[in-house]
Formats: sequence, structure tokens, C-alpha cells
Amino acid sequence: MIPLYFDQGSGSRYRSLGCAPCTGAIESTAKNVDQIIEELRNTKVAERSGRAQDADRGMEKLRKDGYM
Repeated sequence: MIPLYFDQGSGSRYRSLGCAPCTGAIESTAKNVDQIIEELRNTKVAERSGRAQDADRGMEKLRKDGYM
């Protein structure tokens, strides 16, 4: 596992690493996989929610523009 997936003491971690629209830190204190799983069990927020591309309806725009 890549350390960026886990909180390193700052109260944030990354859900996804890669392209800029998918990469952004989220508030989380999960320091290992078990804590991430527990966090997901106790929230109604999807693990991949909050991506920049979703904020401006990016996927719909990409489909409309013929990229998908």
C-alpha cells in the first residue's frame, strides 16, 4: 500500500491517486486498511465521492463531448 492512502497525522488521506480530477485529500484519520473499512461502514459517503470531476458534472460532460 502507498502511504498516501493513510493518514500520516494530518487528519487527511487520499482515496485515489492518479490524474488531477481524481486526486484530492479527504478528511480522515484512517491509518490502515481496517480503519478505512470501518470508516466506510459508518458513513453514507461513497469512497470515491467528492472527486473534482464529479463537482462540475465532469463525467456527463465527457460523455456529451464524445470521450466516452
